[in-house]
Amino acid sequence: MRVVAGLARGHKLICLDGEAIRPTSDRAKEAVFSALGMKVMESRFLDIFSGSGAIGIEALSRGADYVVFVEQCVEHVEVIKKNIAHVSKAIVEPNYKLVNKDAIDALDVLKLQELRFDIIFLDPPYDSGLWKPALSKLAKLELLDEDGVIVLELGVNEDGPDLPQFKIIKKKVYGAAAVYYMEICK
Repeated sequence: MRVVAGLARGHKLICLDGEAIRPTSDRAKEAVFSALGMKVMESRFLDIFSGSGAIGIEALSRGADYVVFVEQCVEHVEVIKKNIAHVSKAIVEPNYKLVNKDAIDALDVLKLQELRFDIIFLDPPYDSGLWKPALSKLAKLELLDEDGVIVLELGVNEDGPDLPQFKIIKKKVYGAAAVYYMEICK
């Protein structure tokens, strides 16, 4: 696993081993960031279910102003810290926040801090259903800027999102991953 593009391009990232670990493939990561294009530059980026932090780090590498990593697992939080320290040689003084909480609790905290985001990326464990309460909470708390985009990665066999608050702009499949791009219904 590596940073695909930007300031930290080519930097290898570490990830915990195990069957429950499933980082976004480099192919899917490249496709997601290509689809987001220049929207990443100078964005406020929220990476929910961060795992190794690879997605948020990719955003920093590609010019995001600020990234919030949300990860509940303490072991993963330590991996994220190590990965950020590693890419800090290329991304001088990365502007980020690491929230070690359950995703739903973290969203409440971010709302209390009056934070809003241009891009929100969710990559919960496949077949966990955790994306449903997270998306519902995101809709209620209005953490996404009006012109922002939500990117949701699910297993290809999972039912896709069907919430009236969000409109699916497009869906792409990359191997075992189905990626949904959504915006707020206006």
